[in-house]
Amino acid sequence: MVEIADNIAVLPDEQLGMAEEENSSPSRVVLALEAQLAVVEVENDSSRFVEANVAAEVLDVTTKGISQGYTVFMAVTDDGESISDEDFKVEGGDLTQEPEATQAQVTLFIPSGLADKFSGRRGRLVITTYRVPSLFQDTGIAQFNQDVEEFNRTLNSRIISASFNNEKAEDLSEPVRISFTPVNPNGTNARCVSWDFDDKAWSQRGCNTKSSDSSDMIECECNHLTNFGVLMDIYGGEHLPDDADFILEIISYVGCLISILGLVLTILTYATNKKLRDRKPNQILLSLSCALLGLYVAFLVMISVDTERDVTELSPLPCAILSAFLQYFTLAAIFWMAVEGYNMHNLFVLVLNAYLPRFMKKASLIAWGCPLLIVGITAGASRQYYAQTDFCFPALWPLICGLLIPIGVVMIFNVVIYVRVLMRLNKTVKGRHLDKTEKRQRIRRFQNAVCIWILMGLTWSLGYLSIIQQASALVQGIFTVLNSLQGFLIFMLYCVRQPQVREIWRSQSISCLPKSFTTPSAASSSYGNVVYSADSNLSA
Repeated sequence: MVEIADNIAVLPDEQLGMAEEENSSPSRVVLALEAQLAVVEVENDSSRFVEANVAAEVLDVTTKGISQGYTVFMAVTDDGESISDEDFKVEGGDLTQEPEATQAQVTLFIPSGLADKFSGRRGRLVITTYRVPSLFQDTGIAQFNQDVEEFNRTLNSRIISASFNNEKAEDLSEPVRISFTPVNPNGTNARCVSWDFDDKAWSQRGCNTKSSDSSDMIECECNHLTNFGVLMDIYGGEHLPDDADFILEIISYVGCLISILGLVLTILTYATNKKLRDRKPNQILLSLSCALLGLYVAFLVMISVDTERDVTELSPLPCAILSAFLQYFTLAAIFWMAVEGYNMHNLFVLVLNAYLPRFMKKASLIAWGCPLLIVGITAGASRQYYAQTDFCFPALWPLICGLLIPIGVVMIFNVVIYVRVLMRLNKTVKGRHLDKTEKRQRIRRFQNAVCIWILMGLTWSLGYLSIIQQASALVQGIFTVLNSLQGFLIFMLYCVRQPQVREIWRSQSISCLPKSFTTPSAASSSYGNVVYSADSNLSA
């Protein structure tokens, strides 16, 4: 029966939802499983059955045994694909304050008051856990989610069940205490619920929520035995279609690889040439390129690890470390863009009295140090809620406080600077016909404005528009293309487009050739042979 329930649990939710509506098949599977477990043969006072999605332990207990209480621990494996056999335990006594309880994804304590309910009787205590809520299809919640676009109400925890002799155990003198770690840390409005087999729905009847959404674990107290879980509202809109998601992933891979190559060439070009790296704007460009390079590498690792949607591929600690690198390099790149904006403001707007002693040292301290401070505060404050479990990126509140707000502040600062610089660049005498020289100057000014626009990261502001549900797919597409290619655009604008850089490349390439290819006689001879060959072909 455990194997059958495990196989059914992996069926598509749509199919199970239809089965629940037609004849309550998923609910009847759970009832049949609990009835079978209550009469299964028990060896040495307990029997244990563990599958990927369903696990159960049956204990032959007496009233004296129940009076000590029982603590149940449950967790899934690091890849999130199955219930962990070694971390599914049923032990006597109240162990909810032990370190093992904080590491489990679900902890349930059955109080000694259950002995009063079944005084003088011997029976079977059945503990059942479910990795996924597939067998508990609440059609009312499914209908609710169809009518609401802002969030998705879902069971955001593992499911754990306790029963004695497969009988109802209600109005207990002491509450059953359950602690849940949410599967998705972005959930809000937590409600402790139990499964109502009569209504075929999750119900809050008899359960109280004892902790807030900001807690690492959701604490529940219920006055009965049954199947327990936590309902939460998950914000963030619907997923993109699989085809669109696949296309964006390919664009991200290709764009990031091209940008990494462009940034490496940019860093090598400017770092190995003294004339280029001595100038302050070029030093800022080098630092920005290094930050972006770190960001692209960390992002590629993140999307490479995230092979399947809504599945945890990394354990919490490595995922949190990768998330911290992503947050740090993103903030570092944004801060260096702000430094570039400040420097542009000094060069084009202030012009005079704009000298700041030891500018680069102070800028480096701020642009590399502030992101480190923000990441430390964010990770320390959020702890287990820092990284998302699906893909290794900061969760909702760390994302808002530790990334979106700093980016928003820098973007506002850069927009103001950009407008002022652009006004200065486009300042011309009105009503006068422009000659060719002035036209070229205006084109050059416009090109400089584009360079500033790219460098200052105004394309990042597009990410905030993705909250508009109707335009989310389009905005995400544009955002992905522009930001994945930002490193490549920097290479084109500040290497390929710059005559000084092209001249350096040319001289370096000539120095690498054999001397016979660079002597005047060899060049003349080669030129003559080409002309002679061309004339011969034309004559023919």
